[in-house]
Amino acid sequence: MSFMDLVNRRESCRAFSDKPVEREKLIQIAEAGRLTPSGCNAQPWKFIVCDEPEAKAAVCDGVVVDGGKTGAPWRESVPAFIVMVELPAPVKPVIAEYYGDTQRFAQGDIGMAALNMCYEAMDLGLGTCIIGMSDQKKMEEGLGIPEGYECRGVIAIGYPAEVKEPRAKVRKAFDEAVSFNKF
Repeated sequence: MSFMDLVNRRESCRAFSDKPVEREKLIQIAEAGRLTPSGCNAQPWKFIVCDEPEAKAAVCDGVVVDGGKTGAPWRESVPAFIVMVELPAPVKPVIAEYYGDTQRFAQGDIGMAALNMCYEAMDLGLGTCIIGMSDQKKMEEGLGIPEGYECRGVIAIGYPAEVKEPRAKVRKAFDEAVSFNKF
């Protein structure tokens, strides 16, 4: 499948089969994240692959926020998760001096890694959904994340319950989203 085929076909999956995801595939997906480029090659991430019942239960508990009003209601059916944790980003001194914030690029870097992992999963026949909200304290406690390290997102991974034909993407028109040489 070409890259543009992946881009056009990828969509969030929220209904997973009960088939477990092979550890080899999870390793390949995490490797796609690990190899993602990052600002100053800081690699400000730690990916926690959760495919065992206790770790998955901790993630399921951690993605419920706002007293249970928000969360992924389908989370219990997910065969595996990758939790993306932001680490301190060592950047070049000139960057830190100019911006005054060594974490300036970290969230974007983690976003790129998330997308790389989603595309790799799709190429392996798996579905994914990025979950952006979580209860930081529950994630720290459930997964042993040290205090001060932020959980920046969770990727749900599994075999889709059913394979559907891709839907047409609803996006802004090209000329609304893209311009050349000026705004």
